[in-house]
Amino acid sequence: MIATTRDWAPLESPISFASSGRRHFAVMGCTVDIHATLEDTGSTSLIEIGIPPNFPGAPPHLHEHTTESFYVLEGNIDVLHDGKWRETRRGDFFLVPPGMVHGYRNSTDKPARFLVMGRGHARFYFELVDWLWREPIWPPTDHDALIAFGRRHDTIYVGNLDDREAIHAFGRLDDISDL
Repeated sequence: MIATTRDWAPLESPISFASSGRRHFAVMGCTVDIHATLEDTGSTSLIEIGIPPNFPGAPPHLHEHTTESFYVLEGNIDVLHDGKWRETRRGDFFLVPPGMVHGYRNSTDKPARFLVMGRGHARFYFELVDWLWREPIWPPTDHDALIAFGRRHDTIYVGNLDDREAIHAFGRLDDISDL
């Protein structure tokens, strides 16, 4: 006979009451729903992002230590993954290991929604939403502040952050060698 132990709570009893309460934000035409934080789960954050049509999204960046994953719930988004831009659609999943340059944007005329999962990402989004309420411009005008913000959250932006047009148009690049 093999003995097993359980170190998790049964589904009918949540680990944290906070994890069952949604935290919803709307800013710059986007929605951010933080469903679970690192503090709630002990291992990852679960965030639902809604982006409007033709949204420039996240500039190309990498995480030194964090694995990030995405699952498309609705619409289509373009994802920079493994050096190539790929169009994704509902039901697509992709995993981004540490060190891989990635980004996303919505180049369609319809909104899109997706889940983002990563260790500590809720803190990134809480702080980002607060910043965007104070300065509703994307990308932010203070690029040094963006770089410092990223470093606090294991995010290193790549490419020229001083070229606002390039950041808005980055989804048109065929691969990251043009950055």
